[in-house]
Amino acid sequence: MRTPDFSDGQLLDGLRAAAAELGEPLTNGAYDAWQRGRDIAASPALLIRRFGSWRGACEAAGLSANATRSTSRRWSDEDLLSIVAAYLAADGATGSFAGYAAWAKAQEDVPSGATLRQRGSWAELKRRAQAT
Repeated sequence: MRTPDFSDGQLLDGLRAAAAELGEPLTNGAYDAWQRGRDIAASPALLIRRFGSWRGACEAAGLSANATRSTSRRWSDEDLLSIVAAYLAADGATGSFAGYAAWAKAQEDVPSGATLRQRGSWAELKRRAQAT
């Protein structure tokens, strides 16, 4: 199935429609649940890619965004590489992205798979973690 192409205006209209139903500040998680199965709304990941951040997308739409800081920069590059290395060394680690995502859910204070992907491809992060 091909992902639909959205103009910036269509993306922002989708955000505004969600905020009209859900209220503000509009959180990424609330929007994500709202947009599933709706042809008029794109994924939060596309909004973040297009506008640079969740906050940037909300601000472009004229909406207030949730005040929590972005988790994508919560961890330094060195932290991420150490976390990926810890996963790779863990008992039962498959080395796959899906394996990392499952492992991360059972850990405290590690980025989710989605957050990790905001910082680079799994193959690249894995390669760099193995080199350290």
